[in-house]
Amino acid sequence: MPEPLHAVAVVDDQAATERAHQAGQDAWWAYLAEVLGHLRLPYRSISPREAAAPPDDVSVLVYATTPDDPADGLEQWVRDGGVLILVGDPGPLSALAGVSAGDSVPDGHVVLSETPVWSTLPPVALHAVGGRRLTGQGVETLARWQDDDTAAITLRQLDAGVVLTYGVDLWQSIVRIQQGYAVTADGEPAADGTAPIDDGVLKCEDGMVLSFERDRAMPPGEPELLPTYEHTYPPPSAVPMFDQPQADWWCSLFAQSLWWGASQAGAAVPWLWYWPAGVDAVAHMSHDSDQNVEEHGQAALDAFAEAEVQVTWCHVFPGGYSPELYAAITAAGHENALHYNAMGDADLAVWGWPQMRAQYAWAQAVTETEQIVSNKNHYTRWEGWTEFYIWCERLGIQIDESRGPSKQGDVGFTFGASHVSFPMAPVAEGNRMHDVLNLPLHTQDLAWAGHASVRDVILDGAQSVHGVAHFLFHGPHLHLRPPTRAACIELAVEARRRGMAWWTATRINSWERSRRGVVLSIEPHPDGLAVRAEALEPVPGAAVLLAVPSAGTSPIVKEGEGSARTVVRLGRPFVELTADIVAGDNRWVITP
Repeated sequence: MPEPLHAVAVVDDQAATERAHQAGQDAWWAYLAEVLGHLRLPYRSISPREAAAPPDDVSVLVYATTPDDPADGLEQWVRDGGVLILVGDPGPLSALAGVSAGDSVPDGHVVLSETPVWSTLPPVALHAVGGRRLTGQGVETLARWQDDDTAAITLRQLDAGVVLTYGVDLWQSIVRIQQGYAVTADGEPAADGTAPIDDGVLKCEDGMVLSFERDRAMPPGEPELLPTYEHTYPPPSAVPMFDQPQADWWCSLFAQSLWWGASQAGAAVPWLWYWPAGVDAVAHMSHDSDQNVEEHGQAALDAFAEAEVQVTWCHVFPGGYSPELYAAITAAGHENALHYNAMGDADLAVWGWPQMRAQYAWAQAVTETEQIVSNKNHYTRWEGWTEFYIWCERLGIQIDESRGPSKQGDVGFTFGASHVSFPMAPVAEGNRMHDVLNLPLHTQDLAWAGHASVRDVILDGAQSVHGVAHFLFHGPHLHLRPPTRAACIELAVEARRRGMAWWTATRINSWERSRRGVVLSIEPHPDGLAVRAEALEPVPGAAVLLAVPSAGTSPIVKEGEGSARTVVRLGRPFVELTADIVAGDNRWVITP
């Protein structure tokens, strides 16, 4: 079977990666594979030597890190219509890019400009970790560093082609916002008193990157925060929240630049929609069995039945419900998950691999569930950077939903994400991707731990980037606090009104892993475009999106089972092919 042609190529600079690792430095650019892996956008990896004269079928060439040599043949390739995307210091390609790298920016904010490159823009300045200020002439500025208005992203037109340069360290920004820094001590609390994270308990947000001062906003329509705020339950008022999925926005902007670049070059690029066709975004509800009180568990079971939501029920050690209640939870279609406890309130409730392994076995036994797929850490406990994911890999936990807030003032997109992702490991493990999906958590117990006004901001944010909105509830509050129970029911109704389906963590995990097994390709055909999908397992109701130079208005599937239409996603028109992808080889011919 011939090698498929791909319009997008990525320069795989193994020498740069090896140098970084030998120096004990992270090769952040390795994360590009995860960004494109989630998109399922097909690309070719080529060596730096091949990049000097890109293959004929390559229309968009991406240097994920600073090149080592000037690649002399690239200028003519660009002038002939190629699209070159540089991330980081353009180095020896500075003359071609029309810019050179100035001062480094260890941590800053970037304001995006209105330009055809971006089909949809974030409503705020985006946090960036790492990058350079760009200086040059004869280039269009697509984004600026907020502090001094210097260029952060530029575009140079060169005859029929273009060079787009990201001064922002995209990959470090995405990883750091999503994964933070290693947790070794309490984090700095919010100065306004809304997020006292210095509570003596090590947890996820102690290592977060986003800023209390610069990356939060009040929920719309709520009065400004009073000068003195007391962190009590329920919240005395609305407080600032992390209102934007900033890491998702960076991923989206990079994807937008790829689609735009392919369009400029007259090429077609396929990618796989995040959800089944017709699903705009997904909602997820989890429940933690804190205290393991029978009445609390029954109240939660009743509330979820009224809400008509199947939840991921995270079971915490020690103690437990009655066998009858565990059976009722399973019979109702809820997912049995682990709620790993490292709060020191029992002999096994400490941070460590043996303790987690023992609690996993306990959860298997009490729930009579052989394979527990998901976990959330009690109180969002965390230590180190990614060591916890190694424990998950050993146990077969495939999706973790610990990374989220524990305080009123850090609810929302605390880690800048609503999409699932495979986290990056540190240098000691070669910056590999852990085989554990990260499912972000956004708030807990509306009308008790989180102000009710955050609900729609979270739903809006997840929908804006087509991700997952994750809401957590606890049995004690559903049992004892009528406003929280009512908020749970109202949330379920509102998400459904928006067209957001309620999925358990297991369902999200299964869907994402299935779609990750799909490899797409596209090539010209006398009747239009031939689209191919090779799949490891079936993906029913999938939507293959085609970024084509002209989407048309009435695309037709000429060969193969499926239907086609023109849709707008992230502000850009695509031809959408809806089909049941079967395991093995799938092929369609579409006339745009």
